[in-house]
Amino acid sequence: MKKLFALSFLTALLLAGCGTDEPSDEISKPAPVRVPTTEATTEPETTTTIATTTRATTTKATTTAATTTTYATTTKAAGSTATFTDRLDAYPDLYKAMVQRVWDEIYEENDGCVSIAYALYDIDRDQIPELILKHGTCEADSVTNIYTVGNDANLMMVRQINGSHAVFARDDTNGDFVLIQGHMGEMSMLWYTMNDEFNLSLHKEYTHTLEADETYEAIEMAQNVWRIDYISAYSFDKESTPKSHIMYAYSEYEEIDGLYLDFTYNGGAFR
Repeated sequence: MKKLFALSFLTALLLAGCGTDEPSDEISKPAPVRVPTTEATTEPETTTTIATTTRATTTKATTTAATTTTYATTTKAAGSTATFTDRLDAYPDLYKAMVQRVWDEIYEENDGCVSIAYALYDIDRDQIPELILKHGTCEADSVTNIYTVGNDANLMMVRQINGSHAVFARDDTNGDFVLIQGHMGEMSMLWYTMNDEFNLSLHKEYTHTLEADETYEAIEMAQNVWRIDYISAYSFDKESTPKSHIMYAYSEYEEIDGLYLDFTYNGGAFR
C-alpha cells in the first residue's frame, strides 16, 4: 500500500540516534528544488544573514502495491568494454539488485533490524546516474556507499563515505553532489566530484552551528544547496512489516509497505 503525505510537519530524516528512517521533525521543510545550471578543502565559512522562505505543499492519495524482485547483478563479461547504451540500460537492474542485497544482509545479520536510504544522482555528469546508498541499523551506525556502472557495464563501488544523520543534495550552481549532515544544531556540507576514471573526490567542506533562529534548510539555501529525492526503508524486527518512504525533496512523501524498488529516475527525482 502506498500513501502520499504532505510534509507540513515532516522533513528529511536526521534522527537523534538509533531508530528508523522515518521522517523526523529535527529539520523543517526547505524551499522548492531548482534545477542546477571538483581533493582540496576550503576553509569553513560563516553565514550571518539567513533568508526565510514560505513554501507550499500538496497532498494527494494513491494506492499501488509494492513489489520485491530479484535482479541481475552483471550484464557483461568482466573486463570487456561496453557501449554507452549498454551501460545506460544496465543501471536500473544493477542498482535495484544492490539495494536488495544490502537490505537482505543487514536484515538477516540483525534479526530484522535494518535502515537504508538511497538516491540516484549523476555525479560525473555522463548521463548515467550513480547509486548513493546509505545503510545500517540506525542513523548512528550508518555509512554511505557510492556505486556506478563501470566501463564493462557491471556494477562497481566507487567509494564509501560517512552517512550518519545525512541526507543527499546537489549544488545549484555547478551540479556537484553534496552530502548534508546535521544533528542537534551542528551541520556540515561536503561537496564531491567524480572524474572519468570514477574517482570520487571531496573538494569543499562547510560547517556551521545553528543559532536559535536559524534552520538547516536556510543555511543550505544560502550555500545554493538543494536536497534531492531519495527512498528510505526500515524494519524494526522480523515480526514487523517493513516500510518504505519515497521522500520528494521539500514537498511530500509516499509511504509504502515493504522494500520499495520499483522506482523511476528522472534526473535527480523519483517521479
